[in-house]
Amino acid sequence: MERKIIKISSIAIIFLLILNFWTSSSVWAVSITSPASATLTGKTVSTSAQTSTGTISYAEVIDEGTAGWTATMTSTHFTTQATQKTLAGANNTVTFSGTYDGLDGVLDPNGTFKVEITTGGAVGTAVFQWWDPTGTLTSNITTAATVALSNGISVNFAAATYAVGDSWSAGVDVFPYTGLTVTPGTITAASGSLTGVTAGAAEALTGTTATSDAKTLMTATVNNGFGDYDQAPGLSLSVHANPLAGSFTATATITVS
Repeated sequence: MERKIIKISSIAIIFLLILNFWTSSSVWAVSITSPASATLTGKTVSTSAQTSTGTISYAEVIDEGTAGWTATMTSTHFTTQATQKTLAGANNTVTFSGTYDGLDGVLDPNGTFKVEITTGGAVGTAVFQWWDPTGTLTSNITTAATVALSNGISVNFAAATYAVGDSWSAGVDVFPYTGLTVTPGTITAASGSLTGVTAGAAEALTGTTATSDAKTLMTATVNNGFGDYDQAPGLSLSVHANPLAGSFTATATITVS
């Protein structure tokens, strides 16, 4: 029955974009702009793997006279966190918060944070143990309004009297950035010459940490690229089978230097 409900649930995939720009010590400068976010095609949860596609509507580099430049992008993993479930006990007073970094789930995407009371009492007196998505157990933690767990996730205890055995969980899921192929696309010049200005290659992001290695979007060789250049990078994300329903969000940082 639960599987039937999941299969008709949807996935929203959101790409938040942050901009960094470099300014020279002289009057000349190079800067970059782009939209605040991009949304990849939403999917219906499926028992089969899928591909979600989208476009960053534009990345614009304006160069007023630097000695060459390169525009790059990095990304975090696409992650989501499910609403908490009360597994045992009468208290529906515990929530999970934060942004999951995805690192525990890269090899085994679906995982669960679980919290269980081991010594009863009020917040500040009650003690709990918890499991991360890999199944690692941490014990003898005193309750508080907010307690950091791991991988960006915290647990929050509202005022209540907690009993031994009370337990709660929240599922997490990840689409790794290594499954995101970025296609830089054709560069157009609103001003200036395209001589010496080239797009990067289409390829999947690489890396092993919470943020990917830098991916080149476009570059200008020394003494070229003076002008205003636009590009609309394409995105193609691998979506594993049987994901959690919800909004998967990643943060991309686009930098020119």
